[in-house]
Amino acid sequence: MTRAQPPHRPGPAAVAPPRVPRSDAILGHGDYTPASGDTFEVTADVVVVGTGAGGAAIGATLAEAGVDVVFVEEGGYHPTSSFNPYLEESLPRLWRDAGTSVIFGKSNFLYAEGRCVGGSTVINGAMTYRAPDEVLDGWASALHDPTLGTQAFDPTFAQVERDISARHQHPASVGGDNRVMSMGAAQAGWHHEKNRRNQDGCVGANNCILGCVTGAKQSTLVSYMPRALRAGARCLTEVRVRELCIERGRATGIVGYVVDPRTRKQTRRVRVRARAVVIACGAVQTPHLLLKHRLGRPSGQLGRNFTTHPNVKVLAIYPHEVGGWRGVSQWGQVREFHDEGIIFAENMAPAGAVAAALPAHSRQAWQYMRRYNNMVLSGVLVEDSNAGRVRRGPFDMALPFYSITAADQRRFLRAVQLLGRMHFDMGAERLLLPFSNLHEVTSPDQLAGVDPSRIKIKHMELFTPHLMGTARMGHEARSSVVDLDGQVWDLPGCYVADASVFPTPIGVNPQVTIMALALRFGERLATRLQGE
Repeated sequence: MTRAQPPHRPGPAAVAPPRVPRSDAILGHGDYTPASGDTFEVTADVVVVGTGAGGAAIGATLAEAGVDVVFVEEGGYHPTSSFNPYLEESLPRLWRDAGTSVIFGKSNFLYAEGRCVGGSTVINGAMTYRAPDEVLDGWASALHDPTLGTQAFDPTFAQVERDISARHQHPASVGGDNRVMSMGAAQAGWHHEKNRRNQDGCVGANNCILGCVTGAKQSTLVSYMPRALRAGARCLTEVRVRELCIERGRATGIVGYVVDPRTRKQTRRVRVRARAVVIACGAVQTPHLLLKHRLGRPSGQLGRNFTTHPNVKVLAIYPHEVGGWRGVSQWGQVREFHDEGIIFAENMAPAGAVAAALPAHSRQAWQYMRRYNNMVLSGVLVEDSNAGRVRRGPFDMALPFYSITAADQRRFLRAVQLLGRMHFDMGAERLLLPFSNLHEVTSPDQLAGVDPSRIKIKHMELFTPHLMGTARMGHEARSSVVDLDGQVWDLPGCYVADASVFPTPIGVNPQVTIMALALRFGERLATRLQGE
């Protein structure tokens, strides 16, 4: 039986980025043949573990400065031509644990993490918000480094935005769900802000979370990674790093194992020898790797200060066709309540993802999905007021722990009420809510049931794509894990370049801030290596 193809979606023609050919520069499962013995060995100036926002940006910076760079990526290399809208194919290829990775707490919840060349930038929503001025200026003050402040950091942010083509959407790419949110905000008197996204010619295919099928989204797969490879970098894919090589108290490389992309079994041993090691695996996997070597001892902060920007979804069903699948995800955000740490956004997902998240099965789920054209999937993001921790578990597993506070619970419930009333005011006939004991409401009056006396933390269905803070940066070893150049205080030659280093949560989508810090670390590391 042949599979039906998605309908044609007219719009502005996408400008295809240069493709990265599979070559000797990109190795995958089956390519690792040792010259002798059982270990495949490579030598470089710097080995970068991870190819997402931080890893690709620092790797490209180093390679273009003349440094010999080898990337090591646990996932596979999947070019734009391989992306499709089918969850059963895309989730296992592009997402860690096929999208089932769990944070443990009072209410266990899923988190999103890419596992492929390009990392989470391949599966994210392409938001390009800078860290707010008050956050950056707070870092500059607390860390006694004025170069982290807003004014000093502006040129670096501007460079990142040029590198990844941060821009507003073409009007033809905006779907009905975004317009519902924009008009609803206007009717309520709320501030609605149009997003800039890292895209070049986005047609609104709404496949962001499964890989951009047109190549318009400027993930690191099509931005920083091609630059790094053109500058001479190499990339070892489908290799899970198990430990660091440490000689005379200094990081000198990594040891990993080739992973079969289908069975996930580890096979051949891989070793990369290098003058410096950069860990850019994200705020869960980075501390997991470093904790194996009992690092972060001066402060005891490694794995701590874990923040997540938790969010919940509200699915509105309208009596008329909206056609949200035809347009881009998150054209804008409602920022009326940003000072309270609350953001509203449209976040329409492919049909399979919506169906999988429904609080129903069988016939009832089918009745909901028959009205997919009438749906607006929206969400509430709440800024952290708490922090969790990442620990090492059995079988080389990372175990993240995080719970929202009672104050967060009240913010979520108030926000769901506000967002729900907006949808009813716009004509929605029912809402599907993120609470295990209150799945559905059909009138504004029923939103009174969204109350802390009824909806406990354990009843809330949370989710997050934003993970930060587990190897915080600082100006002294007793209170942080890495210094202001990203180097681990108690392991010279080992650097971190991802959201782990954030001293505090930033309250917005983090990829641009990750990239900006990675460019800063890369420039300084290149200068250091060239001076040795």
